[in-house]
Formats: sequence, C-alpha cells, structure tokens
Amino acid sequence: MYPMPWSGGKHPPGFYDSSSVLRRNAALYPSPGTATAPLPGTALFEDPQFPAASSSVHGPAGNSQLNITQWLRPREICANPEFIVDGTTRTDICQGALGDCWFLSVIACLSLNKHVMEKVIPPGQGFGKGYTGRFLFKFWQYGQWVEVVVDDRLPTINNKLAFLHSKDNNEFWSPLLEKAYAKLKGCYESLYIGYPLEAMVDLTGGAPESFQISEMPKDLWKFLRKLLEKGSIICCAKPGPVGVLNERGIVTGHAYSVTGVDQVQLKAGRVELVRVRNPWGKLEWNGPWSDRSSEWKQVTDKNCPQMGHLEDGEFWMSIEDFRENFECVELCHLSLEQLSNPDGKLKPWLEMMYEGRWIRGFSAGGNLRYKDKYYWMNPQFKLALFEEDDDPDDPEVTCTFLVVLMQKHRRRMRLMGVNFLYVGFDIFKGDPTKAYLTYEDLQKSSPVLSVKEHRNSTEVMMRGRLPPGHYVIIPSTANPNEEGEFLLRVFTEKGNSAAPAERNTSSTEIPQVVPALAPCPLPSAAESKDLFDKFCGPDEAISALELQKLLAEIMQKTGLNEKWDEFGLDACKSLISLTDRRGFGKMGFTEFSHLWSKVCQWTRVFSQFDRNGSGTMDSQEMFSALQAAGFQVDEFLMQLIGLRYTDPDLTFSYVNFICCLTRLDTMIRTFKIMDKFGTGVININYKEWLQVTMYG
Repeated sequence: MYPMPWSGGKHPPGFYDSSSVLRRNAALYPSPGTATAPLPGTALFEDPQFPAASSSVHGPAGNSQLNITQWLRPREICANPEFIVDGTTRTDICQGALGDCWFLSVIACLSLNKHVMEKVIPPGQGFGKGYTGRFLFKFWQYGQWVEVVVDDRLPTINNKLAFLHSKDNNEFWSPLLEKAYAKLKGCYESLYIGYPLEAMVDLTGGAPESFQISEMPKDLWKFLRKLLEKGSIICCAKPGPVGVLNERGIVTGHAYSVTGVDQVQLKAGRVELVRVRNPWGKLEWNGPWSDRSSEWKQVTDKNCPQMGHLEDGEFWMSIEDFRENFECVELCHLSLEQLSNPDGKLKPWLEMMYEGRWIRGFSAGGNLRYKDKYYWMNPQFKLALFEEDDDPDDPEVTCTFLVVLMQKHRRRMRLMGVNFLYVGFDIFKGDPTKAYLTYEDLQKSSPVLSVKEHRNSTEVMMRGRLPPGHYVIIPSTANPNEEGEFLLRVFTEKGNSAAPAERNTSSTEIPQVVPALAPCPLPSAAESKDLFDKFCGPDEAISALELQKLLAEIMQKTGLNEKWDEFGLDACKSLISLTDRRGFGKMGFTEFSHLWSKVCQWTRVFSQFDRNGSGTMDSQEMFSALQAAGFQVDEFLMQLIGLRYTDPDLTFSYVNFICCLTRLDTMIRTFKIMDKFGTGVININYKEWLQVTMYG
C-alpha cells in the first residue's frame, strides 16, 4: 500500500494505520518476548538501546496485547542465513503484519539504485567469517548520514518473521533494515503511520516533491525525461481502495516506479512511452503497449523499447494512458553528491544546505501577516541565479531551482507532546549592494514567490523559476516567537549559489563615539565629581555598593528613576569589574570619568531609539541602537545578547542596555590590547583566559 496525499478518510491525508492488522492477530502474541541466548561458543552482540522486548515493538506506552511470540536470530530461523542474495531486489520486500507499506514501497523503488542502497546498507556485512550479531545501517538525518547499529534478534511468530521478510527464506537484509529504521523512529509501532516522502528523504538525503498529475506541465513526457536525466526517483499511484485491481491491471492505493521514458516510430508519427514498474513483480498493465499488445506490430524502429529487457512487473504505456491511470506523482531529487555519475550521463542538481534557528524575540518573526511588526527578524538567505536553464525548447530566460525547508527533531519531540510547527518561506527580489533586506526594504516590497500556505509537516518544498538575478529567501513560522531549528536546502542547476545573509559583519574595531542623537539628561563626568567624592572612601575609589548609591542619587535628581529602572547591585558589580584593571573591586575617578562619558553618549542613543518612551527597547530598536552606537554585531551575536540581557518580556531595559554596551566596549578593547600584531587573532594562556572570563 502506498499512501498518497488525498483528502477524506478516517486518517489524516497521506497516512495509513494498520494497527488493526496486529489487533486481529492478538491471539498470536501470547506473552512478551525475551532475548534468546547466544549460540554455543559465541558472545553475540545484544543491543541495549533497542532490546528484544515489547518496548521495541510498540514503545513504552504501547498496547500490551501486541506482543511477539519470540525473538530469534537468523541462524535460529534457518540453517544457512545470508545477508544479501543476488543483490537487493524487489523480491526481497514482502510485507508482514506491520503496516509500514509506505516505507516498504520506497525501499522497492530504491532497489534500482545500487549506489544509494550501498550508502544505506554498507557492504561487507554478513553471517560468515567475522559475524558478531551486529549490523550497521545509515540514514540521512538533517544534513548528515547517521549510523544505526542493531543486533540481529528479529521478532517472530511461530518461528517465522512477523514483519518484513524476503521471498528467499534465508535472506535477511530487508528485515534488519526495517529493524534499524524502527530503532531510528523509536519502535516498530512508530512505522504504522508515515509519509512515503519522509522515507525517501531518510534513505537518500534527496529533496521531496509531490504533484497531482493534473497540475504537472503540459509536456509531461519531457518533464519526466528531465527528471530521470537528473537521477530523480519517481513514484506514481492511483488513489482509491487499497489493493483493488481495475480492469486495466492497475492496483489502486499502491505505489509504482517510473523507470524510463522513450519514443517509438510509427507510420503515423512518433509515440511517447513511459516505462512503469510494479514493485510486487506481478500484476502488469494490460492496455495499449503492454507486453503482447498489437501496437508493437506497428513500430518501424528496429531498436524499439520492447527489444530491451523488462523485469517482471515492468511495462510500457503511452503518456496519455499514464495521465489517465495515475493521479499522483512523488519525486525525490538527488544531488551530485548523492549519485554515482561515472559516465557523466546524469545531470544532477547542485545542493546548498544551511542550518538555522527561530529564536523567540530575535529571529522568530512569524509570516507575512506580521510584516509591519516582526517579519523582518526572520533569518535571510541570499539566492544568486546567474545561469539560465539549458533547455532549447524553452524560449524564456529563467533559472529553475528547488527550495526545501525541513524542521529538525520534531518527530521525536512529538513523543514529549511537542507538535510540528507550521512553517513556510517567501522569496523576495534582492539587492546585490546590500547584505540583507532591512525592515524598510521589506515594507516597500512584495515576495516574487511564496509557498501556498504554512504547513505542519516535516518538510515544505517549492519548485521555482525566476529570471537571472539576486533574491532573498526568508523562512518563517506561522506566528511570531515560535522557536525551532530548521534545515534549508537549495537545489539549483549549474553555477547558481545560495548563502546566509548576515545582518551585519562582526568587527573588532573599537566603536567610535557617535554625535549626540538627543539631549542627554545625565550630568557630565565633571559635574558628577562632587557626588563621586561624597561616596568614595579614603582610597578615593568607590565599590559596587557605593556606585549603586551614586547612580541612585543621579537618577533621582534627574527624575529618570520614574522613567527608567534603577541600577541594581549586580549591575554595579558588572560595571566595576569591566573597568577594574587591578582586581581590587573598586573604581577610581579616572575610570569613572571614562565610563561615565560613554554612559552619557549611550543614554542619548537609548533615548533616541526608545521611540515610544516606554523605558525599554524591543529587539528591532536594540539592533538599530547598537549600530548607532558604532557596534557592528552579526545575527548570532545579537541572539546571544538577547539571551543574556533581555527581561522575560523580551525587552531591553535601560540598565541592561548600558551594561551590555559596556561589556561589548570592554571586550573589544581587551581583544585589541591582546592582539599585539594586529592579525585579528590572539594567543591567550590559561590564567589570562580565566581572568577575562571570570571577572571581566
């Protein structure tokens, strides 16, 4: 069964639940299984993370009635077990009691791609010399291939494999692969429900795409040909009751693979054909251009497609019949790194991949509905399209690309009650002279492309065609302040590129004092000399407690204590430590004067950018204020500043603003002092590191 995304039915679109299959067989599961003893004279591997127990079948909260009779190793099931017999083929994939056909159909489709299968199933494993009961598989997860190790204890019913098995009773790569995938997802029961495209991505690292055939390009045959030239994996299906055979030999609710396209010459003209494969290896199309149809007698080509080898279950049909008998097409696009391309015949995509985060208050601005408020905060990625598509039949000068936005770790987080976010992205026209699109830029522009809607799925994907030029991709959640990690992948043809757009570049230069942006309500350092003398001790220096009293009196005299928050003792300790070169915990007037002149300038900046007079700044105001104060910070540093210096309502108070800028200024100056040769790199010993980080 191949669940395609259609509406209606008991379960969500694209899902299939066959737990009823196991419940009907509950009588076959009388008691929880236990780990079998190792064979005599051996110490075989037993996986403690995925044990031979009921928890591995249905998880910690599974149905206690669903229990395997026994867990057995292949050598206990048959006399001469083999890992792989004559390659990984479609006949090795026979479904058992577990309703994971969405996963099995993808394995069947991938069995044609030896390079991909060797990536998932590393060679050199088996039951011969060196056998330890340990098997290794690899799955693509969020930008990298991860190894999953399992033991070979398999769930059985009456000494026969309960779930996936091969037609050859002594072949075990497929049930072990299923076990590894179940471990990756948490348990066997987690495989009851799933999307075929999710399995495609997990097994290839490719980019998924789904179509209704009615929405596909008019020249469907040429479109399919281009996909196959790029090495894409193509599945098709006709929705309907699961497993029902229609009068033309097509099974509804079942996956087929598109394995090729070709043309044949007739006296009346050329006919475009599509080669389709039923992973079952039987039940073929019986209409025009089937194996023994009369149409083949009209072919004038000596080297017609029928001359080539067709596997059992494989057949030809015209592109018109393909349109009429299938409704859904699901693709998995592979990049150059994912394909073996020794002869250069394939023209795969070039892939660029970037990780990012939506952080509450700083980079989680919500979708376009919040364009006037928070949308500008979202991460940005620059897309440069330089080389147009190499298609002589297309008169338009455009560049084709794919953008795939993937949420990270959400499937496992669902076990803890954390749902998928609704995510999507927009593409704007970019400006090559600017590092990023500002709030003002976004107010004046509209996206050139957008996803139809934000969706709560693992991946959201878009195929786009745009004229050569510069563009900006902005991924977003549906609402502001929704936190999560994401992976953005861009697939392009030829020499196009994509890269993160930094809001600013880091600088180790000491910021210059900016001109007065607004009248400063604070007294100057010279005017504060009497107050300093009032609170300092015989050593002509003030402690953090004395600095707190001094600042409180200044705030009271200027009336700022009614508008802004007051300096607490911790803030005063921070200001002292950042100016205390000798480690005495005190500040002399020289240090105070130097710091106070900066505080006056920064107070002007704060007054200027606290536009609504609330006494606080939001992250947008803070970002602009830092620039006005002469500090160039990148997006990641801005996030760290926010995590350290914001209040629970994600605003920056006046005191936190002053402490933040004091720290930035001091750390930059410290770096400049330690960078003795001006190389932008410093050498620091253990003692210096502790002094800078613990007290500075």
